[in-house]
Order: sequence, then structure tokens, then C-alpha cells
Amino acid sequence: MSNVALTQPGWLMQARRGSAWLSRQMALTGGLIMLALATMSVVSITGRALFHMAIPGDYELVEAGLGISVFLFLPECHRQKGHVIVDVFTNHLSPCKRGFLDMIGDVLFLVASAVMAWRLFEGGVDAHNYMEQSMILELPLWIVYAVGVFSSVVVAISAIENILSFVTGARDE
Repeated sequence: MSNVALTQPGWLMQARRGSAWLSRQMALTGGLIMLALATMSVVSITGRALFHMAIPGDYELVEAGLGISVFLFLPECHRQKGHVIVDVFTNHLSPCKRGFLDMIGDVLFLVASAVMAWRLFEGGVDAHNYMEQSMILELPLWIVYAVGVFSSVVVAISAIENILSFVTGARDE
């Protein structure tokens, strides 16, 4: 492989731009949900301490909201290569070999994301069919599963884009 950086095919660049935008929007939404949950928790705890009145179902909202937020952060984390890696053994490798190992990691993420999407889809269908809901607020639980499925699919798409970038010998400019 030469030292000349190849540019990505136009369709791959467009796909990467689109998924980058979507990943950022998902992460921002996850952050806003977490801010709302933190605010709600402060209000609920203050109300409980001062007025002996809490927000009904606050634990349910925090549970579901944090689950949704974590799922919403996953695509941007993967896109930014923000996952924890141990690079002690790979620091001495050439960029080409590290790129190959990154591609192997992306293949593993693709498989893991596909399995997660499949199992979350199955779980969400069951939750919907059996009308599973939270105890106090009676929120349908399938919604959390749906966000997980969508997020897992976006991570899988990001992994595919990374794999294609490696295979075509192109990288971001």
C-alpha cells in the first residue's frame, strides 16, 4: 500500500456524512434526555424532602430514560472511536497493521450490533405483544427496545462504512 491517501468513493462519503449527522443528533438527544432526567430527579428529591411529595414514577422515568440515552450515545461513540481499547501491544505496529486491527474490530462491532438489533427486536415484539409496561406510570416498555434496535442498526451501518473505507484503501480527508 502506498503512502498516497486515496479519497473515498462519493457514495461512501455521502453515507458517512449522513450517518455522522444522524449519530450527532442521536447523541445530542441522549444528552438532552439525561439533562431532563437530572432536573426531574432534583425536583423530585427536593419535593420529597421539603413537601413529602415526589414525582410519581420518577424511578421508572430514570430507568427508561437512561437506557434510551445510553443507546443513543452508542453510534457517536463508535464513530468517534470512543470505545475503550488496550493499545499497549499495538503501539509499535505500522499504521497499516493498526488499520487492519481496527477493521477486525469493526467486523466484530458489526456482528455484535447485528445480534443486538435482532435480539432487541425480538424482545421488543414480545414486550409489545404482551403489553409489558412500567408499574406506576404504565409506560410501554417496547419503546426502549425500539430505540435500542434503531441505535444498534446505526452502529452496524457505521461499522460497515469503516470496513468499506479500509477495503477500498480510502480514508477520511
